[in-house]
Amino acid sequence: MWTRTLAALLLLLTPVPALASGLPAAPPESLGFSPDRLARIDDAMQRWVDDGKLAGVTIAIARDGKVAYQHSAGMADIARQRPMADNTLVRIYSMTKPITAVAVMMLVEEGKLRLNDKLSDHLPEFLDMKVATGDGPNGIVTEPAKQPIRIFHLLTHTSGMTYALYDTTPVGKLYDENDVMNAGRSTAEFVKLVASLPLMAQPGTQYNYGVSIDVLGRLVEVVSGQPFDVFVEQRITGPLRMDDTSFAAKDKTSRLAELYGPGPDGAPAPLVNEVWNPDYIDGSPFKSGGGGMVSTVGDYLRFAQMLLNGGELDGVRLLSPKTVQLMTTGQISHERRGYMLVGLPGYDMGLTMAVLEDVGESHLPGSAGEFNWAGAASTHFFVDPKEKIVAVLITQMFPDQYKMRQELKNLTYQALVKSGAD
Repeated sequence: MWTRTLAALLLLLTPVPALASGLPAAPPESLGFSPDRLARIDDAMQRWVDDGKLAGVTIAIARDGKVAYQHSAGMADIARQRPMADNTLVRIYSMTKPITAVAVMMLVEEGKLRLNDKLSDHLPEFLDMKVATGDGPNGIVTEPAKQPIRIFHLLTHTSGMTYALYDTTPVGKLYDENDVMNAGRSTAEFVKLVASLPLMAQPGTQYNYGVSIDVLGRLVEVVSGQPFDVFVEQRITGPLRMDDTSFAAKDKTSRLAELYGPGPDGAPAPLVNEVWNPDYIDGSPFKSGGGGMVSTVGDYLRFAQMLLNGGELDGVRLLSPKTVQLMTTGQISHERRGYMLVGLPGYDMGLTMAVLEDVGESHLPGSAGEFNWAGAASTHFFVDPKEKIVAVLITQMFPDQYKMRQELKNLTYQALVKSGAD
C-alpha cells in the first residue's frame, strides 16, 4: 500500500511539459477527472471522423491552469494526408471576437474609451444613422435612429448592424449586394461602407449578430493610433506568448488546416469560402476583428486561461479582474435577446461572449457564470469559473456544426468526477 501511495505522490510531483506552447499538463486524477471517462472523448472524436461529420478535430481541457486532456483525431488536410495535431493552425473566425473585446476593454481601462461613448464621437461616419422600417416600391424605407450607437451596443450585438450570411431581411440583402465583408477593403473603407447602409433595428433594442465587432477593430485603430493587427500583436498575443495567433499564417502555411464543408454525400469536402474569405496566408487589407484570425488549440487555451484568471497569465496582466467580471456578466434583458435564445437557451450576452444564467434551461451540464463563444468553422471554447475549467475544440467544418458545442460540454463534464462543490 505504501509503495502505491509513494508512486502516486511521485507521479503528482513529476514535472510535466507544456503542450504545444499552451499550458502545463498534469495527471487528470490530480485535477478531478477520470482517465477512463476522458477516454470516451477519444472515442467520440474518432466517431465524428469515421462518420464523416468532421475531417479532423482537437480537444483540450484544462483545470486549475493545467491540461488534463488533449487529443487529436482525423486529418487537418485529407488530400495531403496531414493529421490533425496540437500545432495545427485553424481559422477561428468569430473566436476572434473575444480577443477584440479584450483590446477594447484595455483602452477603456486606460481611460481612452467609455462603454457609454457614442460611436460617432470616435468614428464620425456613424453620426446620422438610418434604420430600416420596411421594404417599399423604391427600396428600403428608413427612419432616423432614435438614439446613437454606443460602444456597449457593439460589444453586445445590439447596434442594429447585421451579417449578410445570417440575415435574409432587406438590410441583410443590401449587405450582400454591397459585398460588405470583402476582404480587399481596408478596415477604414469597410467602416465607411457599413456606416452608409441602414441599420436593421434601432440601436439598443434587440440582439442581432453582425459586423459590430469588426467595427470595433477600426475603433481600436483610431483610438490607439495603431493598425489593429499591430495593437493585437503588441498588446495581447505577444505578451501572452500566443505565437501562432495572427491575421496571417505566412510561413506557417504547412500547418494550416484545410477548410471543409459538407460535400454532395455529406462527407467533408474542401470549401472555397466565397462569402468571407480573407487571405489567411499572406493577410488581407481588412483586419477583421469579428473573424479574421488563425490560432492553435494551445494558443487559445492560453487566452481563455487568462480570462479565467481574471485578466492575467504567467505574470502578464492585460485586464483587471473586475473588467473581466463585467465582460462575463449578462448585459441584455430577456425580451431583447431575440433569436439568441433559440441557439443558446439559458444564456445571456456579455461583452462578445455568451454567459450561462440558467443551467436547467440550457439542457446541458455546467455552472451558472460559464461563458463561451464559437467560430463559423465549428471551433468552440468555454470557461467555467466555478469549476476552474477551460475547454477548447478546434476543427475546420463550415458552416458551424452547433451540436459540437453541446458535445464538448457533455464530454467535459461527464469526465469531471470531483466538482469544486465537493
